[in-house]
Amino acid sequence: MHHVKLDLGISPAKEHIITSIKYQGLNQMRREFIQRLTSSTIKYVISKVKYQRERKQLLDDGFDEPDINAEIFHLATGYFRKSDIKGQFSELLLFNLLQYHFEAIPVVRKMMITTNTGLERNGSDAIHLGLSENGEYCVYLGEAKTYTSGFTKAFGEAIKSIIKSYNEHRNELQLLSYAEFLESEVRDLMREYLNGTIDLPVKLVIIISYCTGKTLDLESKEAYIKHYIEHAINECRKITDTHFRDEEKNKINPGLLHEIHYILFPINELEEILKDFQLQLGLK
Repeated sequence: MHHVKLDLGISPAKEHIITSIKYQGLNQMRREFIQRLTSSTIKYVISKVKYQRERKQLLDDGFDEPDINAEIFHLATGYFRKSDIKGQFSELLLFNLLQYHFEAIPVVRKMMITTNTGLERNGSDAIHLGLSENGEYCVYLGEAKTYTSGFTKAFGEAIKSIIKSYNEHRNELQLLSYAEFLESEVRDLMREYLNGTIDLPVKLVIIISYCTGKTLDLESKEAYIKHYIEHAINECRKITDTHFRDEEKNKINPGLLHEIHYILFPINELEEILKDFQLQLGLK
């Protein structure tokens, strides 16, 4: 993926991220993007402990390495559902970009919660732990929206969702008891945060993937990159104060608004990307 950081002209006033699928010459690397995204499903779904357990069992059963990888990938993709392909595309993208751009590791496995009928699926799309600009540990709450149309609606919904996530994230962190993948140091740190022994700053990250329409015929890689950047900036010009409201239509606390970071992902022919994502996961 290609990305730039710049002021988008919306609150909070600071640099945010616009990202797009990379080009090699005039070829958009859509297939490679989908392959890289879907290849991260094992890390997204399966803990290190469970991975090693499954791998050992398959070795004991006589599988060789290529077949082991295929079997574990099949196990991971089994948690995905065709009925929620947009949401799962969003959350897998969020999982990856929180680690790439903020070096923040996951502390709750959302897919394991989503597909367990005994658990209620509420709260943020991602809860990660990372370091702030000052080198302090901080909690990253992520919200991801994928809309095939209507950037402004997606933006407004994302704002409402991230504020709700902030208000409820302490309760949601009780789900840590299901997270066998956490290192003991991280688990202890989050427990100290929950019981009030330490106070960790909370950062809010919103990712919006939206459709820009049909693929254009432009003359260079640079022209394509410029097109996606300008498209995102033009969409941001449609954002007004009315979009910065919670579910009760109250204004966002200015201190909380300051902690929001945006990642905007304009995608041409988004419906086709979602179909390719679904097929790569093996969901018919």
